Amino acid sequence: MRRSVVLAETAFETQQKQDLLKRLRRENREGIVFKRLDAQYTPGRPGSGGPQLKHKFYATCSALVFKVNDKRSVELRLLAAVGWQSVGNVTIPANVAVPEAGQVVEVRYLYAFPESHALYQPVFLGLRTDVAPNECLLPQLKYKGGEEELC
Repeated sequence: MRRSVVLAETAFETQQKQDLLKRLRRENREGIVFKRLDAQYTPGRPGSGGPQLKHKFYATCSALVFKVNDKRSVELRLLAAVGWQSVGNVTIPANVAVPEAGQVVEVRYLYAFPESHALYQPVFLGLRTDVAPNECLLPQLKYKGGEEELC
């Protein structure tokens, strides 16, 4: 049975906050939220500023463009022991030329799923002319971690 409500771990002192931040990074968590203790809860997604600061633990990787898709996206692959593995697609912004198959690109992402190696929330950062395709290796990925079993 899964619980509907999970209590968030809270740190109050500076050292506790620093330790929590380090541990969450080490466990490959998605990020951390800093909130003023006296701030009221407001539903929805507040804009910039305000009493809360969300800090996501992004990673980047260099990946090979395997195929150009329709609607300004490309399929990405990384080299593994068993050959080239797909890690999903990334959308190319309208103000940037779509990279060609065979080019290397830099992508920011939150984490990769261990089962599929697919990147979660990938964002195109640009071309990498200083990285060869055979340097785009699967072990560079940061995988989702720290999932506790909810009972």
